[in-house]
Amino acid sequence: MRNVSFRHRLFGLLLTLPAAVAASTDWEATYSVRQGTIEGGQAVQRYTAADGRYRLTLDVTPGGVVALFTQETFHDESSGLVDDGDLRPQRYVHVRAGGRKQRDYEYRFDWQAGQVAEVDGDRPPAVLQPGTLDELTYVEALRRALADGKTGLTLPVLYGSDGEIRDYRLQTLGEEEISTPAGRFRTIKVQRTQTGGKYTVTLWCAPALDYFPVRIDRHKRGRSQGTLLLSSFEAASGRAP
Repeated sequence: MRNVSFRHRLFGLLLTLPAAVAASTDWEATYSVRQGTIEGGQAVQRYTAADGRYRLTLDVTPGGVVALFTQETFHDESSGLVDDGDLRPQRYVHVRAGGRKQRDYEYRFDWQAGQVAEVDGDRPPAVLQPGTLDELTYVEALRRALADGKTGLTLPVLYGSDGEIRDYRLQTLGEEEISTPAGRFRTIKVQRTQTGGKYTVTLWCAPALDYFPVRIDRHKRGRSQGTLLLSSFEAASGRAP
């Protein structure tokens, strides 16, 4: 049961992995996934943009000790419009494969009708608020806010597993220097809480990488659910420092 529990915590942590989007630059980022000293796998994000549209994907594979107990993989994808550097989602998808069957889901954002609805599902449509993002895009707004010197903001975000729009509250907690497999960074530490949520997420965003998150921790009632650490980041113009 302990190994199954870790797998579920790993999945929950991966849902917190944000999209640090540079809207004019394609990029790829790799994170290592850890539970304490235990290696849990690898998460790879890819972002591409062309002709006013973006596509952002997250692919996760188990590794280390976790790979001995499951070969379950995750694929998440967000696509939509780029408007003056801001992302406007039109489609969000989550798919699991190779493990215990869980419910996949796909959502379409209908901005004209003012709702986001599940495709081939029974979850009721949710009312879109202005600027609603999804779980792979909300951090771009955070990055812009940090670059502008802001210390907090609240964002409406589609919480895919239940089809609700939740308020993500993000607040800076000061500066901290941390080490990752990709190097040592001076960061701004940010805490994320949300309406209807049991979890607290902490992000360390590096000004040297345009406020890209280089570490992400997830806690449930004060107990660690796992850590993501940046292993590499490569933009179209070349590898980041």
